Amino acid sequence: MPVVRLAVAACVLLVLTACGATKTTTEAHQSLPTPSAAADRADLMTKGAVTRTIRDGVTLVVSAPTSFTPTETAYPKAARAVAFELVIDNRSDTVYRPAQLSFVATADGLDASQIIDSTQGYNGLTGAADEVLPSQMLRFSVAFEVPSHASSVRVVLRPAAADATIPIFDGTV
Repeated sequence: MPVVRLAVAACVLLVLTACGATKTTTEAHQSLPTPSAAADRADLMTKGAVTRTIRDGVTLVVSAPTSFTPTETAYPKAARAVAFELVIDNRSDTVYRPAQLSFVATADGLDASQIIDSTQGYNGLTGAADEVLPSQMLRFSVAFEVPSHASSVRVVLRPAAADATIPIFDGTV
């Protein structure tokens, strides 16, 4: 009987220790500083980003394009894609809803499909928040299918259905 009690006590100690280790690890992870949206924006600006005005008080910072190979889980399937990191900076006094945005891309003059590759963090607007409060920023990314060779790519943004398009990239990738 003492051996059984000792085994039970060892199991309980093992479970409690494992739970405590997980909690400590989680607490340590949560206490690490996370980069702010302002830091994200500053980081993009040092990497050749451009800023476009979406509406009064709301701007969009767009990174230079990054070429990548989509994973097997990407939709639609593509051999190569180009991605853009974006930051919406709402310095207005009203809420901004990113769902109003739409992106249109062409590669070598042909329509380029938006790629969703969650494995690599390219979620498009579907992964973005429903709204950006005044004095807040939101970072997200979009990606588009491009041919496997160097291509002429143009990406435009339409802030809302009735608005004119705003070019955010026109170049070779």
